Amino acid sequence: MKIIKFTQNKDGFTMDSSEYPSYVNSVRETLPEDALQFMIADWHYDHRDPKCPHDARVDYMTVKEIDGCVIIEILLNGAYEGKLRLNYSDVQYYTLEKQKSDCPVEMESHGDWMIDEMLIEDDAFLTHEIIFSNALLKIKHKGFKYGFEKMEQQKILPNF
Repeated sequence: MKIIKFTQNKDGFTMDSSEYPSYVNSVRETLPEDALQFMIADWHYDHRDPKCPHDARVDYMTVKEIDGCVIIEILLNGAYEGKLRLNYSDVQYYTLEKQKSDCPVEMESHGDWMIDEMLIEDDAFLTHEIIFSNALLKIKHKGFKYGFEKMEQQKILPNF
C-alpha cells in the first residue's frame, strides 16, 4: 500500500484511507471511467454497505488467455449475502501470495478481504493491491469492471 496506511496492532488492524480521495482527485483525468467509479464510490470503504468488498471471501478466481491477452475474473461472496465480481483485462502482471492461517488452524482459505488500493502507474497501467487476512493479491492491468449482485433470500422449507 502506497497511499492507504494499513498496520497490524495488538487489537487487530488500523486503516487510514484519509489521503486516498485526494490522490484519486489528482489522477482522475488519467483513469478509465470504470476504475474511477470504483475508486470514488461512497460504498467502497463503508463496511456497512453490501457493495463494499471488506470482509468478502473468494468464491473463485480464474485466469484466462484470449488471443494473447490475460484476463482475470474474481467472484467474491460479500459480507452481506451479495456477490461481487471483479474483471481485469489487459493484465500485464499479477501475483497471489497465500499465507498459512494461524487461527483457526484448519482455515485454508484466502480469508476476508481486509483492504485494497488501486493506483495509476506512469505507464498508464493500473495496479490493484488487495490484502486478504491470509493472502495478498496484486494485479497490474488496463481494463477493470466491478459488479454487485444482491442475492435473494431463499425460503427455507421445513423438513417433513
